[in-house]
Amino acid sequence: MKLRIQNQKGAATLLTAVILLISITLVTLLTAKTVLVETQMAADNYRTTQAVAAANAGMDFAVQYFDQGGFDHDRNGVVDYNQALDHTTYDRTYTSSDGTQTTYANINFDNSVGNRCVPSGSATMKHGLITVRGFSDDALGQRTISQCVGPLNVLRDDGPKQPLVAQGNVALTGNARIINRYTNTTIWSGDKVTIGSSSAMETYIKDPAVTSTLSLTQLLDTDDENNAILVSNRNLGNGLDIIDSDPSLGNLQGLEFFKNFFIADSRAELKALAGSQSYTSMTDAISTPVKSGLIWVEEADHDMSMTGGTIGSIDSPAIVVINGDFTLGGGATIYGLLYVTGKYTINGTPTVVGANVVEGTNLATETPATPPIVTGTGTISLVYWAGFATGSTHPLPGLTAVVAGSWRDW
Repeated sequence: MKLRIQNQKGAATLLTAVILLISITLVTLLTAKTVLVETQMAADNYRTTQAVAAANAGMDFAVQYFDQGGFDHDRNGVVDYNQALDHTTYDRTYTSSDGTQTTYANINFDNSVGNRCVPSGSATMKHGLITVRGFSDDALGQRTISQCVGPLNVLRDDGPKQPLVAQGNVALTGNARIINRYTNTTIWSGDKVTIGSSSAMETYIKDPAVTSTLSLTQLLDTDDENNAILVSNRNLGNGLDIIDSDPSLGNLQGLEFFKNFFIADSRAELKALAGSQSYTSMTDAISTPVKSGLIWVEEADHDMSMTGGTIGSIDSPAIVVINGDFTLGGGATIYGLLYVTGKYTINGTPTVVGANVVEGTNLATETPATPPIVTGTGTISLVYWAGFATGSTHPLPGLTAVVAGSWRDW
């Protein structure tokens, strides 16, 4: 009887060992599975991190691209990035500094009417939706982000309504040609406009006999014989197209005058907005390639001149702020707005297609400069361009912004 009990004790030991072995095996398998799942999770998280980084880098590039001229840089009427957001081809490739990782991003610009970023009306290259999809190095991880972008307007009420606006006295003695085919005013001044002192200065408005709608090329034609009629000169005197001695303009001095044309609380604010296009030399502002967008020029002595070269273009005009006195001469050409905070002198045969605004401030004292503030013997061709900034289908370079609250990440 005792022998049988001892045999049974050995069987119990064997059973216990088997149970322990099975338990250890199950724990090992469970641990291995947990490690595998954690490894997969870590790999997925790594891929997601790569995709997020690629998507954000792509968005930074896309926003900067839009800021340099909108969605259509080659001006062919088609957005530049419009392919599918898949991984068959890539718009952007990013390689790590050690060369061990390469991630990718695709970009899509959408300016179609009806998407959440485009105001009602016709589609332009000034508003739209940027969507970017980032990919991990093996293209298995993906992340898509989007946000709205649009133009940033710095001009109050879409800019000046006359070709020449001056806070003080205008006394040109040269052969100026001032043309406005949009409205019936050519000069607006807070003091006298002495057109009689010039032997050949003349102002023109649209010829009323022309009833057809003029194209932009016709509106901006520098030839006064085309679609324009003479209104004021030395013999005719100041016509109704010239508004002078207007106290509503003449009483604005310094910063008050400045804020009448710009949406900014100070000159420093506008200068900061110009960013990399804030120059301490006029030479830098007219160096090639041709500059456009918001341009700020302020030399140390606040006395600047431009005797040649071009700023802006019909497709991409400029807002040029000269912080000081300015002489425009030679064959210089400016497309857009020329704003002079000091006194303005015209020599040579320059051309301005857009508008001239002269603040006439003595920056040393922040008081009105000694009149006259607009002078010169040059033969300027000044042709008005209404709404050159807001009317364009493309935003001015450097003057765009992302729309707050429009970011989506999924």
